[in-house]
Amino acid sequence: MDRPSTTLNGSPDVRSPGGEKPLVTLIAPALNEADNVVGLVGFYREIRKEMPDLDFELVLVDDGSTDGTAEVFMSALGEGDVARVARLSRNFGSHAAVTAGLAMSRGDCALTISTDLQEPLEAIVRFVDEWRAGNDIVWGVRKTRAVPKGLANLLSRKFSSVFNKMSDIPTYPKEGPSQVLVSRAVMDVINQMPERNRNVLGMFAWVGFNQTTIAFEQLPRPAGKSKWTNKKKVKLVVDSFVEFSAAPFLICFLLGLGLLGLGFLGILATLIVALATLSAPVGWVLVLAAVVFFSGLNLAALGGFGEYLWRAGDDAKGRPVYIIRNVQDIGQPGPSAHRVTSEKPFSNAGISVEARTGQIA
Repeated sequence: MDRPSTTLNGSPDVRSPGGEKPLVTLIAPALNEADNVVGLVGFYREIRKEMPDLDFELVLVDDGSTDGTAEVFMSALGEGDVARVARLSRNFGSHAAVTAGLAMSRGDCALTISTDLQEPLEAIVRFVDEWRAGNDIVWGVRKTRAVPKGLANLLSRKFSSVFNKMSDIPTYPKEGPSQVLVSRAVMDVINQMPERNRNVLGMFAWVGFNQTTIAFEQLPRPAGKSKWTNKKKVKLVVDSFVEFSAAPFLICFLLGLGLLGLGFLGILATLIVALATLSAPVGWVLVLAAVVFFSGLNLAALGGFGEYLWRAGDDAKGRPVYIIRNVQDIGQPGPSAHRVTSEKPFSNAGISVEARTGQIA
């Protein structure tokens, strides 16, 4: 279809300095997705064809794949394609991979996409149109999920709602974000943030700027299965609350006050009954139960506090969020591309081995 000269709300298109075509970076984290990356390249070409008034680059971050994902991806690229392939030294997780992709982006904005091709083309167009309308962050939430319903999915949806209420970032979508587009200004901020244990989506919400949300229908996954395991989901929940909320401290404090009050009332009631009946209170059973209960409470509270302390110590070590083993560039982006220099690692969060030896421009 023909692209309008104005955005959805009638505002003029965002343009790079000098009037060149804006460059949009598509960031695709991948872990053992050899069955899907050929389709990913085809989808990238469909996007370019749909929006010819824009330049696009595709950044694939190979997050420690063992099935030749990067090699299959490279072999699928052809004339006219502009891509960067970054191989991480091991599996660091999808949020670290997205962080690496942001640091390598040369675009005026960057959009995360999945290698399982579950976002429709129409949704990609809407992301870009909202950015052109002046939004720095465009959240994508799924109207429906193309996976069977179950306890894990229910908890996933509830997490986003609870996190929105309990954290200090109310702009985090209650529905649970799936994809997100961020402007160059947001990327520049995120690239300076050194947190090691990170929910990068929470970081996007935290930085502020102009934000909006779009909803889309999720498409079925064409091949393979999701690498988003329950273990990774639990880690994301812990990372999110520890990094962005003091709620666990407050909950422990309020729970402690409540139990202290109940304990005081229980002791008082026991003494009143003992004095009224002139008989010894039933002691050892009640005392044993109370000791076990309060010991468990103390251990739980100490565990929560210890998690915060451990995170502080982990960040103080200064270890990188990711390590890039090597990077390969295919094609050349348009003149509006933001140059990634080899004078330093890609960002404060990660280290590139080749960047340190000056082999990446």
